[in-house]
Amino acid sequence: MVKLRSFSLTQNKKDLERVGQILNILVQFQIGGYVEKLIQAENLHIHISRRSASAEIKRMTQPERFARMFEELGTSFVKFGQILATREDIIGPDYAIELAKLHDDMKPFPTADARRIIKDELGKSVEQIFSKFEDKPMASASIAQVHRARLKNGKEVVVKIQRPGIEDTIKEDIRIMHYLAYLADKNIPELRPYSPQYLVDEFERSILKELDFSREAKNSARMKENFKGVKGIYIPIVYQEFSAKRVLTMEEIKGVKLTAFINSKANKEDKDIVARRLLRAYMQMILVDGFYHSDPHPGNIMILRGSTLCFLDFGRCASVDRELAANIFRLILFAVDNDVNGLIAHLLRTNLVEDNSDVKELKADLTDLLDADYDPDVKNIKIGEMLADMISIISKHDFNRPRALAELTRTLLILEGVGMQLDSKFNVSEEFGPYSQKYVAESLDPEKMTDLIKDGLLDFQYLARELPSTFRRLMKKISQGRITLQLEHKNLDTLTADMKDMTDRMSISMILAALIVGSSIIVHAMPSSVIGLALFAASAAIGVWLVLKTLVF
Repeated sequence: MVKLRSFSLTQNKKDLERVGQILNILVQFQIGGYVEKLIQAENLHIHISRRSASAEIKRMTQPERFARMFEELGTSFVKFGQILATREDIIGPDYAIELAKLHDDMKPFPTADARRIIKDELGKSVEQIFSKFEDKPMASASIAQVHRARLKNGKEVVVKIQRPGIEDTIKEDIRIMHYLAYLADKNIPELRPYSPQYLVDEFERSILKELDFSREAKNSARMKENFKGVKGIYIPIVYQEFSAKRVLTMEEIKGVKLTAFINSKANKEDKDIVARRLLRAYMQMILVDGFYHSDPHPGNIMILRGSTLCFLDFGRCASVDRELAANIFRLILFAVDNDVNGLIAHLLRTNLVEDNSDVKELKADLTDLLDADYDPDVKNIKIGEMLADMISIISKHDFNRPRALAELTRTLLILEGVGMQLDSKFNVSEEFGPYSQKYVAESLDPEKMTDLIKDGLLDFQYLARELPSTFRRLMKKISQGRITLQLEHKNLDTLTADMKDMTDRMSISMILAALIVGSSIIVHAMPSSVIGLALFAASAAIGVWLVLKTLVF
């Protein structure tokens, strides 16, 4: 669970107006109940419209309303919605599907602004860099627009230029998102399972990377190096000397968008080749390079001559730690083999699931899942779908969810979806088998084992060097009486109550014995004494009550 962090918002007029605008749009899309809770809990002085939702909005499903609401909220929230679409493990599949449909096309900004940004970023005018520059953009989106141009050396290029002021706009909206997420976490318990603050943190990390085109240029160069010499895969050239934080210059690619290729009359053989190359490219990215294009939708891939795949837009790339990739890889292997015991042991061994989890309950849930998904023919198993279902189940059992796992799962789901459009028999498992054998063979390679032993010896060397001083510090604290033991008791409340009840009964028994002895002496001395007889009768009654209480209760 994400720890609740306090967050305040500067109460200036502009901030309050934007918060009011956002809250009114939430009401417009029938999320007014949450808005009322926030306003009452925080005593916000914001006017909320009481207009009822339109007939069109009322006809929408809740996920459809949710996606439409993000469009209405503006650019930052559209981008936020696109990031949320990658977190099916948190928001659920229905919402993820609708949010994935969000588009961020916008009207072009003035060419004069584009030229000014180029000069500000590159230190030279458009005329000094390009022999030709088309003022009319070929595409325009929320973050940037793209112009065709030609370098002085005759190379045809496209120039991606960031929309003026978009970074400041997004940062302002992120501040407000942080504020609203904090209020939601604080005041709306039913939203806490969705981790509002965590989701805003993740969006901030992602969008700030996307706004830095110099990072995209580096991602592209790294990917080009990884696929150097690989047949059927092409990565465009990015001209680093003509790229900066807000400008990206790359070679113009002339081919067919994968979207159009899927819907074209291309023969089945060509589509099969493209599907296989796409899958093998991702197997290499994820399992070999540990660095992959995390947004493989058809709009980001072009088909060149000879069924060659060309990847575009490297603003969203992700790295997978070698150890994490290996752990995810083994999870999939156990699941494909329907080995639930191996799967659970691996989850515990890698600390993906806490030791104090209910293992029996987890095993029952995973057994149900694997039984439903299992197929003796591995080609029929949908890896992305199975991994997503597995994460959904494990998330209910103290799952330490790595951020990279959700991104990877989403990428596999998109990959399988695109592959199925190319080839109805497309399946990740078909290529997964050979890669799994290769992975196992490489993990047992003597050189890899030697590296592993070296790492272990280095750890042992560090431990041997630090152990004496650590032990000395420990003994010093013990001798000074500075060691504090923290004990955690479990079920002692019941034991304490039982001991108290037993002590009470012993006390009553002693008092009862004294009364019996005292009354007996009085009756023996004065047979007709009313006090003695009354005490004796009372003692008898108390005795009977004590016996019944002990036997019955």
